[in-house]
Amino acid sequence: MKSRKILMLLFAAGSLVFSASAEMMDRPVGIKIGQRMTLKPYVAVSASYDSNVDRSKNGTDDVVWIVNPSLSLEYKADSWILMANAFYQYNSYSKKVHRTVQSGHSFGQSVVFDWNSSGRGEKGWSLMISENFQQVNHTEDFTLSDGRNYGRDRREFRASGAVQRRFTDDLHMNVNTGYYWLDYDNENNASYGLYGWDRYTIGTEIGYATSKWTDFLISGGYQHFTQDNVKNSYYNSKGRVLSSESEGFSIQGGIGSHATERISYRLLGGWSTFRFAEGDGEASNGFTYTVAGEWKISDTWRTMCLATSYYQPTEREFGSSQRVDAFSWGIAHTMVRGKLYASFDTMYRRETREYSGSGVYDYDLDIMSFKLGLNYILNRYVTVFLNGEYCNSMSATESSYGEYYDYDRFRGTLGLKFTY
Repeated sequence: MKSRKILMLLFAAGSLVFSASAEMMDRPVGIKIGQRMTLKPYVAVSASYDSNVDRSKNGTDDVVWIVNPSLSLEYKADSWILMANAFYQYNSYSKKVHRTVQSGHSFGQSVVFDWNSSGRGEKGWSLMISENFQQVNHTEDFTLSDGRNYGRDRREFRASGAVQRRFTDDLHMNVNTGYYWLDYDNENNASYGLYGWDRYTIGTEIGYATSKWTDFLISGGYQHFTQDNVKNSYYNSKGRVLSSESEGFSIQGGIGSHATERISYRLLGGWSTFRFAEGDGEASNGFTYTVAGEWKISDTWRTMCLATSYYQPTEREFGSSQRVDAFSWGIAHTMVRGKLYASFDTMYRRETREYSGSGVYDYDLDIMSFKLGLNYILNRYVTVFLNGEYCNSMSATESSYGEYYDYDRFRGTLGLKFTY
């Protein structure tokens, strides 16, 4: 069902990520190997003007030169599909004088396996497994990782799996689990530390479809964080060193499935609790939600939105936790007999500090970004792309520390993509 695809999109990503970009729509024919396998190699070269490469109040501008080769593999069988991708990217800054960034390499890979034992809405099993690893240089799009825009070289590894059983045409259930490792590079001329984690999640969802248009859903989940801040002797109000262990629970209910054949959706709301630092901090509780929708307006127009809220340790300060509310919306359009692709994306992220062992960290942030993209296919092998991006980070409280993150940033990119 389309609702299952949206569920898996949210789950496999591990966070709110969406861009209705022309890159996603541009599907080169690739190299056919037999009847089932396709290889899609490409190389992109581009230049970006960045008005604030340091992503700070006193940041400087620069031109960044980027080379990005990649290879994708797709294998389609009767009941399953395997998709894999590997990429490399080199970013070179022209000025090479920035305080927190320098030229560097990015690389990574991802694999997704999806299997179904039955057709849409029929009794049977389904399984999805995904994993990806990436080592990311500071230079990147604004719209990655639900808009958090922290800007630091880092390594990430994500693995997830979900199995679903449709007991009858109406009743279905899935169990899912995931692991997320986030490691920031705090040694490379960094002016302040960032703190990653190991995160484990497990959850389940039960659904009952009263019709092909309505599916009533109940979901619950557990998450456990081990943050890499144990080297810091940071004390709570009782004089004890804060633990690096945190955990959270959530339960949500709502509806999903189809509004029409062209519209699919999920609307869930419920309650979450988050116990930071194994209770040495303060427990956070509140209403949380998950919203996802996709609308194929026509053969040339499509739009999609995602929204979610959750609790987590902060990444900018140790000894703190926060609530995140994130929303994204995008629309894409195909023109000029399928040769020109245009897209527009917007993303909003609200970070609300729920607990801080120090008053200096009691600040909130609003992060807003916009992206306009154009892809024009010159011929079978060459595509020209042009992107314009703007981001505004605003401290929502009066804090001298939070004011450091009051900045805006513009980035324009022009490049060529060579495909086969």
